Amino acid sequence: MVRFIICEDNKEFLMKIHNILTKVMMPYNFEYKINEFTEYNKDVHEIINKEGEQKVYILDIELGEISGLEIASEIRENDLESIILFVTNHSECKNDIFYSRLLALDYIPKDKLWPSRFEETMNYIIKTINKKGVLIYNFNRNSYRIPYDNILYIEKVQDVPKCIIRTENGEEFETNMSIMELSEKLGHSFFQCHKSCIVNIEKIKRINYSENTITFLNNETVYLLSNRKKKELREYVANY
Repeated sequence: MVRFIICEDNKEFLMKIHNILTKVMMPYNFEYKINEFTEYNKDVHEIINKEGEQKVYILDIELGEISGLEIASEIRENDLESIILFVTNHSECKNDIFYSRLLALDYIPKDKLWPSRFEETMNYIIKTINKKGVLIYNFNRNSYRIPYDNILYIEKVQDVPKCIIRTENGEEFETNMSIMELSEKLGHSFFQCHKSCIVNIEKIKRINYSENTITFLNNETVYLLSNRKKKELREYVANY
């Protein structure tokens, strides 16, 4: 799950950020949550100290008693993985943001162009998160962590409630999750091309729509492209 934390003291502007973020997330099929704050409080502190989530902080500079810069400093005390960006009117703080080791991804001034800039940055963030995503699950008393970038495709085993995850280096992993469960869990680069198959779009070398085949970068081919999914797959690949 990805958690977005918006810290913005202007409620109207906060809602604008929320709406753009919701729009950006519409094409993606992984779970996310948006937390909104107009000031620093114990809930923000608890989120900062909560482990096991991918977090994206969208911070204003001016937030009452504790500034966005101070919040970013608290985040970076023990967390170098979360993504931080600033959306603010305080242009005089730009140097402080980028030279204070806060590792901020972006600084977006609140001008006329901020909505498009913010949307562009969020799309970049989500695609970056998606690339470094990991499929985590338990099966037969073992825990598995398979990076999305290693997965070629996932195929359902016939007549058995089980799926096989096939990776780029030839490894195979079993899971008792269904194709539907996996489709909901995986990131934006995955597409269900058949009732029994999910493919990683980024690993596809060639699609033969007349023969219903998909060939991957390692030249492995699957024959699981349903007729009703062809048009949707064309559009998905074109817009990816």
